[in-house]
Amino acid sequence: MFVLTYNSMFQKFTTRELVFIALMAASLFVVNLFLATGIIAVTGIPLASAFLTGITIGIWVLLMIKIVPKVGSLTLLFLIYSILEIPTSLGGAPGFWPKIPINVISALIGDVFLHFTRYKNWSIFTAFYILAAANIGTFVYFLWLFGLPNVEKTLAIAHYLVLAYWVLGTIGILIGFAIYKRIKNKRTILQIRS
Repeated sequence: MFVLTYNSMFQKFTTRELVFIALMAASLFVVNLFLATGIIAVTGIPLASAFLTGITIGIWVLLMIKIVPKVGSLTLLFLIYSILEIPTSLGGAPGFWPKIPINVISALIGDVFLHFTRYKNWSIFTAFYILAAANIGTFVYFLWLFGLPNVEKTLAIAHYLVLAYWVLGTIGILIGFAIYKRIKNKRTILQIRS
């Protein structure tokens, strides 16, 4: 039986792990900024970038969970990523400050879920599906609540975004597994995990 204790849930991060989390967040931001912003520019639909970011976030989340399997690693990743997102059109309009609490709360739920499931491979998929739907739904709600431009277009395709995010996220997670399999015994990864 699994017993939750303070020490089992809240392990301290090493400096290497914190640097790795920050680099992962920054690299995810750069990849999504250059690739996903083009999709938004072509379609004119906020959150249309979800068609691409589903794959990239799936890859980065899998690598983060496998390399730093600690409660808080996803939360820190998405906190840094969300702060970097603020002045861009990723995840909504530029200056859309709810990006931070929406992503951080979603990631915290993911961290706790993954901790309770002991970071099993199946739980990565389940956590991604639940949190992707909640995250996109909450973003669409905030777009509507604040009356941001083109919200009607986003509302019209919201259910497609969720389905696409699930499918593309699954592809991303599977790609992440393949990448992790190739790099898990590399010296740098072993140093981060030690």
